[in-house]
Amino acid sequence: MMDIEYQIAWGVYLGAGLIFFSLWCWASQFIASSVLRGVTGATLFFLIFLPWNLPGESGYYAPASLVVVLEFFIGSGDKIGGALLALALSIGSAAVFFVLRGIFKR
Repeated sequence: MMDIEYQIAWGVYLGAGLIFFSLWCWASQFIASSVLRGVTGATLFFLIFLPWNLPGESGYYAPASLVVVLEFFIGSGDKIGGALLALALSIGSAAVFFVLRGIFKR
């Protein structure tokens, strides 16, 4: 893939991701619990925007969630460990943050 096509693809993806994330933020106003609202928003943010280096391609990145799904179904399952660990740690730390914030905010 040429560099300009790669940059255009990321621009389109980021634009669509921002639109989807802003729609989620608007729709999640109806969730009563601020902890649940924060955790779901952070989870969605990480699933959409967390970049991960493509296996076998140096210098090219893709969203970690897509790397996990595509490598699981069409690639080799042993290459998803790093992206899956990054997603799990980021979502887990965001969940801990929002739960602790909810506890201490009272």
